[in-house]
Amino acid sequence: MRSKRSSRKQSGKHGLHHLRELTRNQTVNGGLWIFVGRAFFAGSALLINILLSRVLDTAAFGAYLMAFNIAFFGGVFGTLGLNQSIIRFMAEHRENGTWRRAKNTALLSLKLASIGAAGTGLLYIFLQLTLLKGVLGSELMASAALWTGLWIMLTVLQNLIAETFRGHGDVKQATLFSGVLSNFCMLVGLGLMMWLGRSSWSLQEALLLVTVCMGASCFIAGWRLLKLLQVRNWQQTNEAAMSNEPRARQLLAVSLPMMASNVALFMLTSSDIWILGVFYSESEVAIYGAAVRLMAVLNFFVVLMNTLMTSIISKYFGSAQFPKIQNYGRIIVGISTLPAIVIGAVFIVMGEQVLNLAFGTTYGSGQTILAVLSVGQLINLFAGPSGLLLTLTGNERTMLKITLITSVVTVIAAVTVVYLWGPFALAIVMVCGLFAQNGWMWVEVRRKLGISVHFNPVDLVRQLIRLAGRNKNLEQQVRIKGASYK
Repeated sequence: MRSKRSSRKQSGKHGLHHLRELTRNQTVNGGLWIFVGRAFFAGSALLINILLSRVLDTAAFGAYLMAFNIAFFGGVFGTLGLNQSIIRFMAEHRENGTWRRAKNTALLSLKLASIGAAGTGLLYIFLQLTLLKGVLGSELMASAALWTGLWIMLTVLQNLIAETFRGHGDVKQATLFSGVLSNFCMLVGLGLMMWLGRSSWSLQEALLLVTVCMGASCFIAGWRLLKLLQVRNWQQTNEAAMSNEPRARQLLAVSLPMMASNVALFMLTSSDIWILGVFYSESEVAIYGAAVRLMAVLNFFVVLMNTLMTSIISKYFGSAQFPKIQNYGRIIVGISTLPAIVIGAVFIVMGEQVLNLAFGTTYGSGQTILAVLSVGQLINLFAGPSGLLLTLTGNERTMLKITLITSVVTVIAAVTVVYLWGPFALAIVMVCGLFAQNGWMWVEVRRKLGISVHFNPVDLVRQLIRLAGRNKNLEQQVRIKGASYK
């Protein structure tokens, strides 16, 4: 009995030791930070929208959602794709030990992004006050043009600074400054103002709070990044590389194609708010946008799936172990999709009650839109990480072609149907575009890589049983070895 108890204690100590070693592992620790950060970002973004729907009237909330959508697009366009290319350049310089070039690349990217931020923000302010004044929204959007332009600029800077930290290998600060800190400040500000009795806000006050919170986050992030660039020992280890300083043309040659792909993806997935704002009032946009905001819950599982799959693809693609990518991929897709199916079913069956509970009784009429959009997100999960597989296996051009064609067709169809049949028809078209893109990408993954990573409940059970059997055999081997040592 004593030997059994002592062995259990020793196994418990070994288990705790392995757990500590696992959490100290840089890759695992970084993955945990990314997961927690994205979970907080998704939850806090939804909570912020719920609180704002309570303090803004329907028209002002609809205008806020359009401003958010415009700022998101401006962030994609104004960053010029540098937020993705900087990860690659910084990682290469870290591996080669060319720290001076890494510093110069980061500073040059910040300069280019600042130009892109200022140009995109000022361009939007000019267009909203002139050409778009009678097209996109009413006088409400025109009165908020300055704040929306500042939101665009801050979004660009926030995106680039956060990804520069990521390229440097600092996952913690990259996660913190990619929206987590600004959302936390927003929640504190909203809670404080509501606690003080401010139950009714104007659109300008809401956008002012956004600007202050994002400005504070960008200021702290910029200060931390500049401090990192100054403290680091930036002595060049490769003298031959000193004459080969980074140039704007080289950075943009890599970045601009990424920006084009991101713009096309935005038009495919997020242009519905714009299109609706052209033909309908802010109140209609608010009802539709409330359903879109709830999709953040289901989209979290898409982000989780892609985060887990990134490490699997990176680990096994170099050695061409495609069967392992497929097997582990189907397990990840299954685990990510199962809880999303439950939540999606709740949205489909009890959409009116969910909208009423979250945003108020005014928004319950968007139940059919919520049901359609939920089906679209579930399709996205069922199809698996096909886009990620194409991007990380050298098939970026195929991914870009698919996204461009499907986005153009979807936008044209959306503009046509929303004018004739309204928001419900718009939601159906957006889901059809998502279905076409995912189906096409799945076919290309099957054709180019010879694998298919999608949701298959039967295969999920089979893979889990096989994995459990391997773990059981491993435990038996460990016990046999332990007994032989005794």
